[in-house]
Amino acid sequence: MEKKNAKILLIDDNDVTREVLRVILRSEGYNVVGEATDGGSGLELALKLKPDLIMLDIVMPKISGTEILPRIRDLLPDTRVLMVTANKDQETITEVVKTGIHGYILKPFNAQKIIDTVAGVVGKINR
Repeated sequence: MEKKNAKILLIDDNDVTREVLRVILRSEGYNVVGEATDGGSGLELALKLKPDLIMLDIVMPKISGTEILPRIRDLLPDTRVLMVTANKDQETITEVVKTGIHGYILKPFNAQKIIDTVAGVVGKINR
């Protein structure tokens, strides 16, 4: 899939993280179609927008990324998910990998890591 055609949804409670991701992705020609600050509103937005890729934080208020991840996988099986987290706990990472994520990015991150990881996932989307 061409990056300009890839619809990306950002779900992260940190305003700065979302802004940095949005700026990096848009500068590379990606289409950031929405943003949410917690898992509940993120899931609602995902069902409405049906993005190609969701960049999902693990630790968020109300409903965490690990709580909505199985629902995203069930309700939107064609949507790719990249976890974006500062959580380096191996048990948590192993848990989300088992649910079928397509990769993860550890915070703090740099622009090139985001660009490379997103390009790798978007390049495998067939539409």
